[in-house]
Amino acid sequence: MERHFRIKSIRTCILMLVVILVACSPISTPPVEVTRGSLKEEVIALYGEPDRAQEFIIPDEPFFGPQESLIDLVPPGTLIEEWVYVIGDEELYIWFTGENDEARENWLVLDLGRYPTGAVY
Repeated sequence: MERHFRIKSIRTCILMLVVILVACSPISTPPVEVTRGSLKEEVIALYGEPDRAQEFIIPDEPFFGPQESLIDLVPPGTLIEEWVYVIGDEELYIWFTGENDEARENWLVLDLGRYPTGAVY
């Protein structure tokens, strides 16, 4: 009888330990989906560091490529930071901008787009 009680006590302790560990573990929530106005830290939380990054200034004259969609969003002369993620057979372009005197880490997503990898514009 004493042996049966001891085994039952051990099982109860193990079960309680499992319940405590599960209750204390952090809840994993998926990162916020990247949309216009998202922070850089949200983009990094979702996709990690970009595969490629560059900066450019929106020109006065017409130009071609994925970036041409930005013409209607900001005036010529605006500084843009572009991050590119290769995801399967697509490239995800994410463009950031902010005020000239604002720290780069505070820039927000201006726009984003998905394009076939290796597309020629």
